[in-house]
Amino acid sequence: MQKKYSLPSARIAIVADWLTANGGAEKVLESFAKIFPTAEFFTTVYLPENFPFLKNRTVHTSWLNTLPRVLKKRHQVLFPFLPSALESLDLRGFDLVISSSSFIAKAVITSPEAHHICYCHTPTRYFWDEWQTFLQEGLNIPSFLRPFRSFFPFLFTRLRPWDFLSAQRPDIFIANSEYVQKRIQKYYRRESLLLRPPVNFQHFQKGITEEKGESFIALGRLIPYKKFDLLVKTFAELPQKKLMIAGTGPEMDTLKKLAENADNISFLGFVPDADLPALLGKARAFLFPQLEDAGIAPMEALATGTPVIAFARGGSEGLVEEGENGIFFEAQTVESLTEALQQFEVLEPKFLQNREKIQKNMEKQSTENFEKNFLELV
Repeated sequence: MQKKYSLPSARIAIVADWLTANGGAEKVLESFAKIFPTAEFFTTVYLPENFPFLKNRTVHTSWLNTLPRVLKKRHQVLFPFLPSALESLDLRGFDLVISSSSFIAKAVITSPEAHHICYCHTPTRYFWDEWQTFLQEGLNIPSFLRPFRSFFPFLFTRLRPWDFLSAQRPDIFIANSEYVQKRIQKYYRRESLLLRPPVNFQHFQKGITEEKGESFIALGRLIPYKKFDLLVKTFAELPQKKLMIAGTGPEMDTLKKLAENADNISFLGFVPDADLPALLGKARAFLFPQLEDAGIAPMEALATGTPVIAFARGGSEGLVEEGENGIFFEAQTVESLTEALQQFEVLEPKFLQNREKIQKNMEKQSTENFEKNFLELV
């Protein structure tokens, strides 16, 4: 039975940017809920049906939560109002505030006596180093907002000073990767501790029993910045190598069109969580072509003993060890990825021989160890 942790007599608040979809950042919130069973949650907008782990918990929301459901589902359209909505949350009387932030949660206003710890998934991407890419290429901009893209530079310029000033409010920053630590230092001028996000090691370790198949695998939401198009273009030129892509998203039709003459590429669509250990365990390697702040999917693959072929920038830098549990490629190009695949085939016997070691090294990133280490930091 998993141990539940709490700080006796302390009133604890856990703050999230929004609670609309359950993804990687929300796995961290689920761990926080286990560590602090009496904590109350605060957020801007909330869709309860997507968060079963909060069913019997107190969740406070901002005035934005009174808006129609269709707007709450598309919280991006509420962007200009999110900072003020977050700051309107009333956290008086709480002794410890823990924010899980990729944008606004760090900005919550606490009482002078409260301790505020921010678990930072990333400094706001589109305000800083990635904002030109975001605006020029439209990456991650929902289709319904693209007609208004010309207004974004003005809005971002106005909000960037607020983002910096609000980052001075937490007493302590905890970063989810070495890459995010660097970004926190550069853009917020703050030091931070390091604690990678949790991986459900107990669930994914079962994949190590699977016999290796013939395919490489990639997994995630099919959106532009995740660079699934790079994988499709590369494997379309390598018909002797097989690629499986698991996941759904707005890029599905575009990717299928790119792959229409490539019989070696298959799209699996949505894969239930229960089937992922076997799927990852059978793969020759997990492909991670995007720049991510941390990346839970490659951690899940490593937990099955499957090596990772990753773009050599971002959160993968502190996770993948060249030649030990994976291979890096230096540029997001077909040529660079093809070269990495060739290097992988040379090292593949070594990865197979060290499969148990690859898996064992990932156990330190388990959910249980994350919760234990976070509590110790608190």
